[in-house]
Amino acid sequence: MRVITHCPACQTQFFATEEQLNQHGGKVRCGQCMQVFDARAQLVSISDSAENAADTSNSAEEDTSVIDSAVPAEILAQPELPASTIEITGTETKAETVIQQPAYLGDAVKKNRFRAGHAGNKSRAWLWALATLLMILLSVIQSVYFLRDEIAIYYPKAKPYLLQACQKLSCSINLPEKIESIAIDDSDMQEDADHPGLVRFTSTLINSGNHALAYPNLELTLTDVEDKPVLRRIFKPNEYLPAGTNIADGIQASEEIRIKLAITTSDIAVTGYRVFVTY
Repeated sequence: MRVITHCPACQTQFFATEEQLNQHGGKVRCGQCMQVFDARAQLVSISDSAENAADTSNSAEEDTSVIDSAVPAEILAQPELPASTIEITGTETKAETVIQQPAYLGDAVKKNRFRAGHAGNKSRAWLWALATLLMILLSVIQSVYFLRDEIAIYYPKAKPYLLQACQKLSCSINLPEKIESIAIDDSDMQEDADHPGLVRFTSTLINSGNHALAYPNLELTLTDVEDKPVLRRIFKPNEYLPAGTNIADGIQASEEIRIKLAITTSDIAVTGYRVFVTY
């Protein structure tokens, strides 16, 4: 059974049930002015409420204007009474019940929402951190892949690991090819006195750089008396280096490599030569 009570402070009327009034001995808090009062002591009969509404309507008609008086009303428990609203228009009375959550339940809901939001933020933070870590890792791997040759030069201890990785990735590690750092020194060519038509060429390759370089190719051109080329030959590292030389290690910084070649000229008259290094 529902009854009507009103707030003695602001005269706002409310619907309430016996069950609601029994929860705290009739004590309620006005949702309009927040005044705590005894709802049982402020009961209003339905007929009186309707008459008040009718009087209000008649007064409005005399002023040649119609005013719909919507009186919001909430019964807030102390702390857990449900709230009600009543709307009075003319002589009709419409009631809408709005359930107000208990204060302790509201606090629990707020805490749960805060915890859920905090957990969601924490999860998103972990996802961002993981994504950032993966991007950094991919960037490092990509940099190592494209700079593997330079890394092997400046960090020789890392070269075995790079070679193992390249075996799985089908790549290779190459020494730098800086021809400007390779110098040719002490070159000479002489005919072999014991073997007609055979000349012996000697020279020295020097790495003037600060790190190991790939062995270059040796281009040797023999010329006649008019300094015109009559024979030209390009020797690869495995052809001019001493047997047992590890070509993959390259020519080290400041290292000198002595070259000795025997060249057959047949019946061609040779009086001079030109020598170059190329990659």
